[in-house]
Amino acid sequence: MRFYFLTLLLVAGFQAFSAELVLKFTLTKANGMPAVYEFFVPSEGTEGVALSREEAVQRQHNAGVAALSWAKQFYGAREIYLRSVELKEGTVPYYLAKFDGYLAGARQVFFAIVLTSGSVLEPVEISQGNKK
Repeated sequence: MRFYFLTLLLVAGFQAFSAELVLKFTLTKANGMPAVYEFFVPSEGTEGVALSREEAVQRQHNAGVAALSWAKQFYGAREIYLRSVELKEGTVPYYLAKFDGYLAGARQVFFAIVLTSGSVLEPVEISQGNKK
């Protein structure tokens, strides 16, 4: 009986923390070291609500503002330009923001992901020793 209970807890735990990889990219950090970042979105979300054109445009704008503010702090780049903000549909819809800016002496491309709730997701940095 205990075995089944422990198995049930493990399965529930994995489902509660399951996430889907939606983006993986590499950039050179300010210290000159390459970094691989992975963005994960939750595997389960709430059903999307149909929005008016104005509401959809406002949410996209808000996602861009939140992403830019976050990216300036997280990446530490200079002269950051927001190039695009796209709504990506899926199990959990999200906005993908694409930037470029100066980092480690070169203009590089980097990203931010904002959930439709307005929450900015932080990527996971994969150590170079654990490359897949």
